[in-house]
Amino acid sequence: MSDDNIFCVEDYRGEEVIFSKKKWQEKKSDHPELNKKKFIECLKRAIIEPDEVWEDYDDKKHKRCYYKKYSIASYAKAVIWIEINSCNVVTAFEISDIKEAKYPNLKRLV
Repeated sequence: MSDDNIFCVEDYRGEEVIFSKKKWQEKKSDHPELNKKKFIECLKRAIIEPDEVWEDYDDKKHKRCYYKKYSIASYAKAVIWIEINSCNVVTAFEISDIKEAKYPNLKRLV
């Protein structure tokens, strides 16, 4: 792993997913849960072995939403930018429900 990354893992499809320190720095003030080691570990599990994966509402072609149960009342959500050679975490945060399930035009992929 590079010192420029919070983590680099293989997702459920066998593709490399990177969460860069730069992106983490951008997002942690809006999402303080990104400062918790327990949350970061759950985020990794969301990517490696997600409970659910959905198309993204704004960009079905390039983004996917990965979910893993984090607590009784919440999930860890990672929004991943999908590229041919590498994939990157766009944002990540704790959320109470799976938002994409509310939209009939979105597909659940896992």
